[in-house]
Amino acid sequence: MAGTQDFTEAIDPDALKVVRRLLTAGHEAYLVGGCVRDLYLGRRPKDFDIATSATPEAIRRLFRNSRVIGRRFKLAHVFFGAKIIETATFRTAPLPSEDEDLMITHDNEWGSVEDDARRRDFTINGLFFDVETEKIVDFVDGMDDLDAKLIRTIGDPVLRFREDPVRMIRAVKFAARLDFDFEPATYQALLDVAPDIVKCSKARVLEEIYKLLRSGAAARSFELMLQTGLFEHMMLPYLRMFGDAPAAKQRLLDAAASLRDEPEAASDEDAERGALDPARLMWRMLAALDSYVVQTDEAVQNGVLQAILFAPLVGRELAGGSRQALDRAIEAKLNQVGSVIGVARRDRELARQILMSHHRLIEPGARRRRPALAQQQYFHDALVFLGLWVAGLGDGRHELDQWQRLAQGTRASEPAVQQKRRRKRSGRRREEAPAADAPSG
Repeated sequence: MAGTQDFTEAIDPDALKVVRRLLTAGHEAYLVGGCVRDLYLGRRPKDFDIATSATPEAIRRLFRNSRVIGRRFKLAHVFFGAKIIETATFRTAPLPSEDEDLMITHDNEWGSVEDDARRRDFTINGLFFDVETEKIVDFVDGMDDLDAKLIRTIGDPVLRFREDPVRMIRAVKFAARLDFDFEPATYQALLDVAPDIVKCSKARVLEEIYKLLRSGAAARSFELMLQTGLFEHMMLPYLRMFGDAPAAKQRLLDAAASLRDEPEAASDEDAERGALDPARLMWRMLAALDSYVVQTDEAVQNGVLQAILFAPLVGRELAGGSRQALDRAIEAKLNQVGSVIGVARRDRELARQILMSHHRLIEPGARRRRPALAQQQYFHDALVFLGLWVAGLGDGRHELDQWQRLAQGTRASEPAVQQKRRRKRSGRRREEAPAADAPSG
């Protein structure tokens, strides 16, 4: 147990209410996982999760503003308006399977607080904060790894990744977002177990990809996925759009290395010598997305994320050429590949609308059509994409400024229900799906 930590000012008061009511009712209760990690690192957590000895049903009885959710991982959501405080019962590791397939298909065996710590994914997420003593409870040496800036699994990394291959994507996310290194055995396990990611459902994998893209460290995350081999197993149809898979992987890694020391926006000379090269454009768009997420904290729509991913594959058609050529390129790439990797039809359609409207946003003769275009439901998302395109390529600033001025006037008269759609990333919301793994940030 660490010395006293004064985190009071940074802790969500509603999370404190939940913990204290559980304690008053005679249960053990702690803040846990990613929020404790972020508090220790001096970051402000976006979500606060709680671990307790109370069962989900007992939590439900204590809090009228709660709901029990999940089958594979049963827990309670305690609601404060649109905000959710995720509250989970202490668990122990499931009994070993006699099957060669080690994947966990259910995880509802209750245990002690130490059991709960040891079944979590990474040491940096296995920390608990006692609000009464104001001390961090650390059974897994997580604080040592935070100090050393290391991502380390709790237990055998090969076993932990085979139990739930999505943990490999989470390892990449934390390494990229926190700028940490992998502990050597954990990194080797990533290399060895990467092919197992195909055992997970497309929906789960795609949701994790969206989380990476919204993390503010998408470019670094994608580079780590390429280096570990995860990318080629998760998104092989997409990778093949850049060429033969082994060569395409190296092409993307080389492009990342060549751009690392260059300015964020391409110069005119760079544009002439290949800024629209698909590999280079992918990294430029991801870097622009990261800057946007960090600066605005806006929850970027899935369709916008898909437009960002596929823009490099239709970059030349976006920058010039006919709408017919762009439409054919989108059909051949976005719809074909998107359906294979499990992108929802509505997200593919929004991405298509964004990419197709890009021509109208940047063409000189668009002035007469501006009011009509600004009324389209996808206009805000198309404008976000245009901003990222300008940030990545350094071209189109004048057009962007004009559309942004028009958007400010349009937004002032926009119905509240449409404005509500552009919510911030801060805080877990009612409409989000329950976590597939233990809550740990």
